[in-house]
Order: sequence, then structure tokens, then C-alpha cells
Amino acid sequence: MVEAGGARDVRSSALQALVLLVFCLGVPVVTSAQSAPAPPVLGVTEITLERDCFGCSTGSILVLRRDGTATDTVTGKARAGTQNHVSRGKIRSVDFEKLARLMVSEGFFAFKDEYENPELRDGAWTTIGAVRDGQEKKIFRREHEGPGGLDGIEKAIDAVRTQITFIPDRR
Repeated sequence: MVEAGGARDVRSSALQALVLLVFCLGVPVVTSAQSAPAPPVLGVTEITLERDCFGCSTGSILVLRRDGTATDTVTGKARAGTQNHVSRGKIRSVDFEKLARLMVSEGFFAFKDEYENPELRDGAWTTIGAVRDGQEKKIFRREHEGPGGLDGIEKAIDAVRTQITFIPDRR
């Protein structure tokens, strides 16, 4: 039977051995004074922003993924004689994390699925979406209706879009 003081000695010795092993192996140790990367926002793997309008000749769909891939598609419309054009780029993980954290902090996943003025049936519309824990959440809004947090999320996504160098697909 080990006495209480003996158990502390064993834990202390084990901790010292672990510290020595980490030191000898050269494993980097992050102290509280150093800035460790923020943990990923639980479950958010994809963020999308789609825009269009009834009278527009094209629309757009931006897809940002946690794995660093970004796709920007200009969507064509047969009635306007336009075609889809796809471009690809890379999103920095820190930018994806900031967007995901903003969406969570603004309450995106608790917002209603649709915001529009029932008297307006035409005009510009936006769909902001995210995939979290395998579940897709999309919010449709026409003419910037809805909570102010949606405006902030949309502006933040647009700001990240400008930081990405997109290269058109050659098809």
C-alpha cells in the first residue's frame, strides 16, 4: 500500500522523467508567454457566399474550405447567354478560422433560414452558408434583410475573398 506522500513522489518523479524526455527529444514546448495557434472552431469545415438577382446576367458562388481550398464561380445564365467560369485559390487557415469564429460569435447557426421583405420579390439576394459537424446551414436574404450580424459576416467573407489569388480553370 502506498501512502499519500509516496503517491505524490511517484507523480513528481514521473513528471520529471516526462520533462526530461521531451527535452532530450527536442519536442517544442509552447509556454503561456508564447502565442499558440487558436484551436479550430469545432466542426466548421466550409463557408459559402452566393449572390445573384433576377435581372443579373451572372451570379457568383464562393466556397471556402478548412483544408485551404477556395473556389470562386461566376454563374452564367442561359437567358443572358453567359456561362460559368470557375477559379481556384488558397485560403489561409488563420483567415478561415477568423471567419468561422465570427460566424459562431454572431450566432449564425441560430439565425432563421430566410430574411426578406415580403413586398419585394425581385432584387439582389444573398445566401450565406456553412457546414458544421456535417450539417449544412444556409441563410437566404434579399436586399440585406436580417440581423446586423449577417452584414458583418458577409463583409468579412468579402474581405477574405480579396486576399485570395484566384486562378481561372483552363477548360
